[in-house]
Amino acid sequence: MVYTVPPCGFARCYVIAGPHGLMVVDPGSRGAARAAARLIRRELGMTLTAVRYVAATHFHIDHIGGMGPLLAACGPETRLLFPPPVHDYLTGRRRLNRMAGWLSALPPVTLAAARGLRRLEDALPATLAGIPLPFLHRWTESSFPVERCDFPGAGAIPPGFAGWEILATPGHTEDSISFYSRETAALICGDLILHMKQDGRGSLNAFCWNRDVILDTLARLRRAIAPRIVYPGHGEPWAGGEGMLDNIKAF
Repeated sequence: MVYTVPPCGFARCYVIAGPHGLMVVDPGSRGAARAAARLIRRELGMTLTAVRYVAATHFHIDHIGGMGPLLAACGPETRLLFPPPVHDYLTGRRRLNRMAGWLSALPPVTLAAARGLRRLEDALPATLAGIPLPFLHRWTESSFPVERCDFPGAGAIPPGFAGWEILATPGHTEDSISFYSRETAALICGDLILHMKQDGRGSLNAFCWNRDVILDTLARLRRAIAPRIVYPGHGEPWAGGEGMLDNIKAF
């Protein structure tokens, strides 16, 4: 079961309820961390000790900015879950990808996503880590200890979340991943696909690291999975038939 956290930042945040605990995906600000905690306590009637993982679909500030504060509010057994390349970011072995589409693709999404800002804390990250600007892409100082991080590869199933598979979905960034449940045909896709218009159709994210790679990722997903509901990093979740990936608008 996926619960959508109410708008609380530039990116969307989700809570996956598994048989043995919860996973919070993409808490991108201090406000998102608090909103996820409220949903867990009030709507699910659980404490934050039920959170087994706080996960990120990729290492951008609007998706990781609340991970540290949320981790601090959870129990000592809670782990952070990142794509494998993030280990190299955190240890200084690799820089964040440089992005294309700063002027053509990013402003419309940012303006639309800003409607999700309800309070000042919704726009406040815990650190400046995850900004892919040339003069800041080395900044990976985090608000959480690296020793509490896990970096599972594609195909892994996080313990306690049977049926949820980690998919490598690069293109927006080199490290981008998605979470897919074959049982419920639900796809949490990070910034691979946007759904900013209420037209029942998503679009590939033109603010990306590599257009050829993101196009290849979409083609590969069309062959491998058949989601019936997509939870994007920006915009509203939407449902469709098994061929809904065929309706995604490319460039």
